[in-house]
Amino acid sequence: MYGNGRGVAQSNEKAVEYYQLAAEQRHVDAQCNLGFMYRQGKGVAQSDEKAVECYQLAAKQEDAGAQLILAHCYFVGLVVAQNFTEAKALCEQVFKDPQLSFAAYELHDRAERFEKSESISTLREKILSHLQVKKHRTMTHYTSFDVGQTILLEKSPFRLGHINAVNDPNEGKLLWQELGYEPEEGNPVFIGCFLPESDSLNMWRFYSKNHLNDDACGCAITFNTERFFDYRLLEEQGNHTEQEERMPSFTNTGQSPQESAAFYRVVYLKDNFKILGEGAKELQTYFKDLKKEVDKFVGKKPTPEKLQTLAWLLGPLPYLLKDAHYKDEQEHRVIVTHLDYGAKEIQSSAPDFATGTAPRLYLELHRDDHLAPIEYVTLGPKAPNKEMMAPYWRHQLASKFESQLARRKDKQLNIHPSRCAYK
Repeated sequence: MYGNGRGVAQSNEKAVEYYQLAAEQRHVDAQCNLGFMYRQGKGVAQSDEKAVECYQLAAKQEDAGAQLILAHCYFVGLVVAQNFTEAKALCEQVFKDPQLSFAAYELHDRAERFEKSESISTLREKILSHLQVKKHRTMTHYTSFDVGQTILLEKSPFRLGHINAVNDPNEGKLLWQELGYEPEEGNPVFIGCFLPESDSLNMWRFYSKNHLNDDACGCAITFNTERFFDYRLLEEQGNHTEQEERMPSFTNTGQSPQESAAFYRVVYLKDNFKILGEGAKELQTYFKDLKKEVDKFVGKKPTPEKLQTLAWLLGPLPYLLKDAHYKDEQEHRVIVTHLDYGAKEIQSSAPDFATGTAPRLYLELHRDDHLAPIEYVTLGPKAPNKEMMAPYWRHQLASKFESQLARRKDKQLNIHPSRCAYK
């Protein structure tokens, strides 16, 4: 009550007094709250040492929140000596907690990677941070008209496709070639492709075709970059407590780690691994350092097991590099690499050998409000019946999803034709 100023004048100092009294009587919440006050320096002199002491007391009483905070302390070496094994052991105690289990799995996975190779894992995170989109408020996905209509009107989940279904035969291979090894598949890789520009003539040509492969006949769906990642990979949220006791795994939870909750720009390469575009010099240094660390990690006689571990350590990095021939696309990607084959999240459609239809693997991004992340829709320069499609879609959306539209600021979803002149 003192901390929140409810019924009394707000006073962090008084709050700390009462937390201290309760903490001395082994009250777990008070121990955690006191740790927070020491960590923030609220009502007491800031002290990481005192904060960690409080969390250690609560962790001994098997408080999951304190155990997870303490795991972070061991991971970064805050007050306690950095110890990835101890961080993992604490995370394992949190797995059974339904609220905190996924955060514990994510930290456990990260600690395990750093334990295998701190240098490669550090470079992975530096490169991903460098490529992560932080400025753009929107990202646009170009697609066919029928897919656009299905997403808008049938509440169909947005899909991330398996990496092997894309059009570049060198996909995922360029980094492995630079490192000097044959590409090794780790976990399955799923991607979604986007562009910062919502009305690009090149993209209308490349990715907005109809069933006859005619250019510019589709639409472009523009998403808000912050709201896009409010999704789950299962129609109903999974729970770790339902799983049998086994080795830590992200699968069958419906959630994605923070690394997957970001848009990354693709890096384009000329011959001899020359990086083009923004931040090329810094990225060139990172990849040069990565090659050195990989050589140390793999050794002179690499085993299949070692290369498999390397694929896991590299994660999404190989799939953010493309040949300079594709540079006009200026592609950005969402990449999911944390799942295992056999996970409930991975959807599939069987091949049809009579028609030559290929099999497919994909992920579905489920949302309670499928319109929430969509900013607006652009109709392609050669979209069929585009004069009537915008009012038709607006009418259908207003009829079917009145309550969802009512939550939007403008009370409607803007649908407009492309401004590109196309011949």
